[in-house]
Amino acid sequence: MTVRLVSNEKIAETSSKGNQEKWFDHGWWYKLDQFGYEALTETFTSMILEQSNIEGDTPFQFARYRMERLHVHGRDRTGCSSENFLKPGQAIVTLSHLFRQHLGHPLKEELERLSSDKKRIAYLAEETAAITGLREFPEYLTLLFEIDSLVLNDDRHLNNIAVIEQNGHYDYCPIFDQGAGLLSNVQFSPMDIATPALIRELRARPFNMTFNRQLHTVQELYGKQLRIPRFTSDELMQDLRPLLEYYASRDRGLIADRVCDTILMRQKEL
Repeated sequence: MTVRLVSNEKIAETSSKGNQEKWFDHGWWYKLDQFGYEALTETFTSMILEQSNIEGDTPFQFARYRMERLHVHGRDRTGCSSENFLKPGQAIVTLSHLFRQHLGHPLKEELERLSSDKKRIAYLAEETAAITGLREFPEYLTLLFEIDSLVLNDDRHLNNIAVIEQNGHYDYCPIFDQGAGLLSNVQFSPMDIATPALIRELRARPFNMTFNRQLHTVQELYGKQLRIPRFTSDELMQDLRPLLEYYASRDRGLIADRVCDTILMRQKEL
């Protein structure tokens, strides 16, 4: 089945890596692959999180994605969809916006005044908790960074960390938007370069450090939050196969190798 979307009703959001096209239709968000296989990354990551401890042992949730055939701009495209998690009257507030309101100047300026990565992470986690009343926000941020470290999502900028607001009250935002992970942007991570070499060049945001350094620093502060099974290559491929059907046959083996190699390498760090 192909979902037909109207071109002139798109919502184009600018990320640090370019424009990503999104649509909202009948309670669902749809977004297109723009730079590679972002839809597969979103869907596969949510499949991994289904097997984690997040919704059983923590007060947090995550968005679930599914692959889609989307007819847009006059042709069929690959994308993914997720159900809208906002209730009537709720709004997403990014940390960038939240702190600008609270401080009167950009959060980035405040973070740059601090003398170490540890102090910057602690400030972001604990000051957000103080502003919003969300006492477990440090654990939420840790979980977010752990997931980013697992899939190597290098697009977690300060407009990509958020809380939910309604009438002055705040709640945790379901974890979403991991599409930049798993080396999905083939413009920045060309298919002809080996996975280990690509991984060595990546940096975690929003603090522009290695993923290992960010992971170990936040876990040292607030403890380990994410628990997932230790996957084998065969287990990963079993979940990947139906997702790969949305891509050209010539690319499936390359995508599968990159995704499996990334998860197998990164789960050792967790």
